[in-house]
Amino acid sequence: MIFKKKAGKFFCLAVLVAMFSPKIASPAFLQAQTGQDWKAGALATLARLQVENKDGSTQAGMVFLAIKDGLGVTGWDVVRNASKALAVFPNGEEYGATGIVDRDEKTGVALIKIRLFGKSLPSLRSAEPSTGEQVFCGVNREGDFGFVEGKVGTKETATGASVYSIIAGLPPGNSGGPVFDRNGLVLGLLIWQARDEQGRYVLVPAGHILALDSSLPTQPWASGAIREGTEAAPTETVTLETVDALLAEACLVLDDLRVFYDWEDVRTSGQGFLGGVDKELYSAQQQAEQILKKLAGQKVTDQLRKDSILAILEIGSKQYNAVEEFIKAVVIGQQFKDWNAQAQDMYRRSQASMETVESLKVARKTVLCELYEKSPAFREKLPKAVAYNFGILDRPSNFRLGLVSFARNQFYVMATRKNSLAGKLGLLGGDKIISAAGRTFGPEDTIEDFKLVIINNLGKQIEVVVERNNKPKVLKMKIPAEIPAEYLYR
Repeated sequence: MIFKKKAGKFFCLAVLVAMFSPKIASPAFLQAQTGQDWKAGALATLARLQVENKDGSTQAGMVFLAIKDGLGVTGWDVVRNASKALAVFPNGEEYGATGIVDRDEKTGVALIKIRLFGKSLPSLRSAEPSTGEQVFCGVNREGDFGFVEGKVGTKETATGASVYSIIAGLPPGNSGGPVFDRNGLVLGLLIWQARDEQGRYVLVPAGHILALDSSLPTQPWASGAIREGTEAAPTETVTLETVDALLAEACLVLDDLRVFYDWEDVRTSGQGFLGGVDKELYSAQQQAEQILKKLAGQKVTDQLRKDSILAILEIGSKQYNAVEEFIKAVVIGQQFKDWNAQAQDMYRRSQASMETVESLKVARKTVLCELYEKSPAFREKLPKAVAYNFGILDRPSNFRLGLVSFARNQFYVMATRKNSLAGKLGLLGGDKIISAAGRTFGPEDTIEDFKLVIINNLGKQIEVVVERNNKPKVLKMKIPAEIPAEYLYR
């Protein structure tokens, strides 16, 4: 076996091995033997995580960089009671880990913040492991970093989440270590499961890592007790009107992010890998991240505001995650120059996440409706179109047009969805709706007012004036006798 010391020097150790004993080797050795040159870069992305717990005890595990700069993935069992943590990389560099960003206690995966920037990140594989698949586990043994070759075992769902047994001779103290496939993609991570007096490692697929929310604010280690209910009540540091205005702004920013997402999706027909991701979507995503962090930092004692903040944070974090998954789908497509199965899988994850966003809006409707009713500041700052989109106000109409437009500029059509009612009625992306059936729309109107005109003229032909290519154009719009069922809200 060949190990790499954290100082960078290589050592050979003669060891008798059994048929299924682990093979731990330096990247150079594996590259020379197998041609898998990804291992040199992969080794640089993992670190030993040295943890000091709140009770003064210590423990160690593994962490590896993933998702974006300054974030690391590890086992929840490693950092559950942490008061301090240090990540030590193979080259001897040490970086402090400052706290938890997100976690999934069911699978045991945790996302933590590490004080570093600019290191390369491994790619995560969204496809599930296959039983019998060859894997390489990144591990540390007494300060030596390397890989243990093994195989994926059987799939298990006893905890309600998919995990796999792992066939490999793994040393203790490596919970949180990454597991790579033959192509150098992170297939998942090792999690230590205690069983009786012994225990075992299981492989948690990378899909559970991708499901974590990297946009959440970092909770410092010292705040671990907050989640256990031992924090003193916060003091009111801002007025309720200020909080309400911020909540309204957050709703608007999230609505804008959804519009950019929809526009990008329609524009590329779900296959945006050739043109890449427009910077407008990145910008909208960053604005959403900033407003959510600002909202999370508000200290209020009023229960309605606390509940409203939690509702918007829950909706916003899931929406941010959906956009992140869409971006990953595009990047994967660009990487392979093909809208392949992996890109399509990530795209479907994004769509599923957006569907969850809409479900969350319904689930959190009651508290936001109460805020809208009781708070003049929230009501005045929130555009009516956003209130419709969040379910705070009931829509006067009961059908979808399939338009993509901003709440603050409802009548400018950014795009029409494929097979949408708007498209069948003759509206095009770039149109600005001026009037319909003699009614001119003003700044206080929303697209709901246009839809009411349609409802009032079922079975008729009406004139709709739009601005197209900077010129007025009259559309002879034939309205169906009834709205087709596929366009009705359910």
